[in-house]
Amino acid sequence: MTPAKKEPLVWETFEYVYREKSADWYWAVSIIAVSMAVTSVLFNNVLFAIFIALSFFTLMLYAKRKPHLLQIRLDERGIQEGRARHPYSSIESFWVESRFGDFKIIIKSKNKASPYIIIPIEDVNADEVRNHLKKYLPEEEHSEPLAKRIMEYLGF
Repeated sequence: MTPAKKEPLVWETFEYVYREKSADWYWAVSIIAVSMAVTSVLFNNVLFAIFIALSFFTLMLYAKRKPHLLQIRLDERGIQEGRARHPYSSIESFWVESRFGDFKIIIKSKNKASPYIIIPIEDVNADEVRNHLKKYLPEEEHSEPLAKRIMEYLGF
């Protein structure tokens, strides 16, 4: 008789919290970008001015974008976040954080390009998630990166 496989933990969450931006926000970002581009040109750094302009347009497109609904799946092979799969072999450790009543999994990845993966926990018990991940990964305290907190503060 083969042992029964444990059912995976599955829930849906948005990839980020969307905040509607006011016209003042767009004006402020536009003024800052134009000021930086003009200053770059005055200092004979046209390439940096072009980079600022491209960054500005990318930021404006991203600011309007609504988040996608992702299915999160924790099973015996790894963590699936939408179409992205994170096998346990590519993860160093995890931490389940509770901030203001919201629970998140903070995953420390072995990938140097994106060392932290943050996944909100919704409609599932955080203790179940912690117990499931403890079977496969070491639990180590991590905090949300400062850059992510700043982006959330700015409305991203």
